[in-house]
Order: sequence, then C-alpha cells, then structure tokens
Amino acid sequence: MFRKLLIANRGEIAVRIIKACRELNIQTVAVCSTADRGAWYTQLADEVVCIGPAAASASYLNAEAILMAALNTHADAIHPGYGFLSENAEFAEMCAECGITWIGPQTVQIKLMGDKSRAKDFARKQGVPVLSGHSLQGLGWTSIKPLAQRLGFPLVLKASHGGGGKGIRVIADVKKLHQQLRTARQEAVASFLDDSMYLEHYLNRARHIEVQVLGTATGLLILGDRDCSLQLHKQKVIEESPASILSTEQRQKLYQLTRQLLAGTHYQSLGTVEFLFSNGRFYFMEMNTRLQVEHGVTELTTGIDIVQAQIKQAAGLPIEVDANVGLHPQCTAIEARITATLPIRQTKIERLDWSPDVRVDTGYRVGDHLVTMYDGLIAKLMVTGPTRQVAVQNLQRALDAVQLVGPETDLAFLRATVARPEYERDQYSIHSLGRWEAEK
Repeated sequence: MFRKLLIANRGEIAVRIIKACRELNIQTVAVCSTADRGAWYTQLADEVVCIGPAAASASYLNAEAILMAALNTHADAIHPGYGFLSENAEFAEMCAECGITWIGPQTVQIKLMGDKSRAKDFARKQGVPVLSGHSLQGLGWTSIKPLAQRLGFPLVLKASHGGGGKGIRVIADVKKLHQQLRTARQEAVASFLDDSMYLEHYLNRARHIEVQVLGTATGLLILGDRDCSLQLHKQKVIEESPASILSTEQRQKLYQLTRQLLAGTHYQSLGTVEFLFSNGRFYFMEMNTRLQVEHGVTELTTGIDIVQAQIKQAAGLPIEVDANVGLHPQCTAIEARITATLPIRQTKIERLDWSPDVRVDTGYRVGDHLVTMYDGLIAKLMVTGPTRQVAVQNLQRALDAVQLVGPETDLAFLRATVARPEYERDQYSIHSLGRWEAEK
C-alpha cells in the first residue's frame, strides 16, 4: 500500500479522498492555490503545498508545480480526483517518469477515451451504437459549415477533451454555430487546455444513463448504473442509482454494451461509460476515465467505498467484489447538488445544517467563504430508500431540512423540482430541467 498520497485537486473531492486515505492509513498531501489557502481540505491533510496563484491554469492545471510538490514531499502516488488534470494523459505519463503511481487508468486508455471523436470511432469498431457526429479538429469554417448541414440541425457542440458540462452548446442553426464556436473553444482551452471540438446529432427526448466500472487485474467489474438526466446548462443536478426506468432486460443489454466497448482493452481503475437512452435504444456518448462527482450514490447502492477500491487497485491489491453487484443494488440512492447561484452577493457561509440521517459530501464548513472561481458546488446531499418512491420522499424531506444561510443557492429550485409530479412519476428527459427552470 502507498505510504503517502498527493491529491491533485481541491474542495469537496479532496476532502473525500483524504477520508478514504485515513481509512487506509495513508498520509496525504494537499495542494492549493493562493485562493484556497486555509480551505478545510488543506487543514485535513497531513501536509499542504501552495502550488501557485488563483488562476487554475497557474495552479491546479500546472502539472510541473504539482509534480514538484509530490517529489518534495516524497509522495509515492497522485490522485487527480475529477476535473482539472484527471484525464490528462501527459500528466499521467509525467507521473510515471517521476516514479510516482498514477491513481487512474493506463495512459493509452486516457488518450483513447479522453478524445470524444476517437472514443466514438472506437465504439463503432466495437459494434456499440453511436449517434452521428464528426470531429472539427483541423477544420476551418468553410469545411465546418457544410459538415454541420449534412449532419442536420439541431446539433450539440462539445469539447473533445471536456467534462463536467463545460464547452458544450446546443446549436439550432448555422448562424448559432458560427456564433458559439469561438466561445466554446475559449471555454475548452480555459478548462482543459485544448480547444478541439466535436459535433453530434441532438436527441429531442432521451435519458442520460451511465455505468460505473472498475477494471482490476482479474477483469472488469460493473458496479451499477446511474440516471443523470436532470441537468441544467449541461451540468448534472440530480443523480439516481440505479436507473429506475430500465427493465431487467434493458439493464443487462446496457451492461453487455459496456463490456463490449471495453473488450480487449484490459482497462484498469475506475471509469464511467455514458449513454443516451432513447426509444428503447442505447447510444454510446463518452467515457470518463476517472472518479465521477456522483460516485457516492453508487457507494450507497453497493456498500463499496469505490474511492478506496480505486486506490487499492492502483496499489496492486486484490479487489474482492461480487461480479454481479451492479445487478443487485441494495437500495435506491439519490443525490442532489447544492450549488451557489449568480449573482453571488455573499460568500460567507453563516449556517449549514442538514438532517443527521443523510450523507453530505462537502468541502465547506460554517464560517468558510465560497471560492467560486473553480465551481459553485457547496454540497452533495444523498439519501436512500428501499424503493425509488421512498427515496424520493426521503429526498424531499432532506432538502426541506437543509438550513443554509449566506450565499444564494439552488435549494429552492431543488425543492420545487423533486416535488414536481413528473419527477415523482419518473417521467422526464435530459431537457426537462431546462424547461422547468424556464417555467420558474
């Protein structure tokens, strides 16, 4: 097992990884920008190193500074969390060159799946259904315009190396594409240091279903599925596990497609395979070669600490998990993301209370000030129930019980959303939350 692990991330996920390391008796090193000095996660870690100024490009995306911090503190592993450098194959290679274990999959898998265009081409070769689309890499406007017209509007413009909803635009016509392309590329560079873009056909009605996998030395484990259809501005807001709209046969088909996609790759570590589900068919969308924000609901449905499992796998330790655990969830789990909303008039959290019978993952405490230049996430509130109906009722009560004084948040919107008849009846699509917000 590792002696000391550096966390190349911040906030809530850094807190989560530190807690997992404590259970495994691993010392932790936190890194921070000047904006995060004194943050809760830096106080929880055994050591902390300031790696640069507030801008992410100069700190959390600064691979050289992070590696130097790892070498100077004698860390023998790096966990990238999610976002920032978590799917950066060059950073993973740099870790290996420095003799530091990368807590993640092989670089060849990051390169393959981290590029949406390459991943979709690979999925087609594996016989996995994919929506029509095309990479814009190396193409000028004179080539992009006719390509988009051939694909047919509406289209989705995506950052090829993106994640977390950044660099994504729904495009209604050629004029909007021309207007949005430059902005989307700028956002992709700021978030991922890469402006490669991809165009894809847009489904008017679909559900966003994802599969949690863990590749081990003995094979690929499927730890369950999640429904992440309730999204706002391409950001996930509410996630459920398992995806209750799937029949047993559809779930088996979903898992079969996941195994088909990764057959022969010898994939290692955690990963999430994401699909769009429409009219009874699954379409491969992308694979995230990292820990997901919404991993907690899978932990609740399986009883497995998947962060610890990911660390153990990287250390070469055996993972003892039932191969069919995903087909037999222990409960239904739902997560709601409590986030700050604009405009932010106050950053100090004066009060933050919730019901004691729920799980809350957060990087903040009472008295802390929000650092919103990276993201607006305040807390992830998770509930369980023996059925989806009971879990929804528990979520409604849990959100009502939250006492948050200070920054403006989406709490009122979350409460209204989970009280809607369409949500209670499980009748919504990936576009529903945007319409519900517009109604508000």
